[in-house]
Amino acid sequence: MKYIIILLTVLVAASLYTLEVSKAYATSIEIYEIVFEDHDGQTIYREYVAAGADLSNFLLPEVESRSGYLFMGWSVELPETMPNYNMVIVAQYMRAELRVTATT
Repeated sequence: MKYIIILLTVLVAASLYTLEVSKAYATSIEIYEIVFEDHDGQTIYREYVAAGADLSNFLLPEVESRSGYLFMGWSVELPETMPNYNMVIVAQYMRAELRVTATT
């Protein structure tokens, strides 16, 4: 019985040591949001990304065509790595007009 108590005491001590070491190496991860919106402020796509994550291979979402306008791109370029703040990126359009002038 004496050996069982000693063994249990050693196991409890080892478990507490392991927990303390684990806490020392634990890190927190900050998650931020990238939101892509159309011209009306409607969300096209949303992604949650850890701060500092590589964005170089991030695929930009497709936008629906808008009658009378040409899609020119997004309001900002994505950085190489995710910053430590939320990002809202808006679709940018240019009005497409065709003017015909007739001369006689």
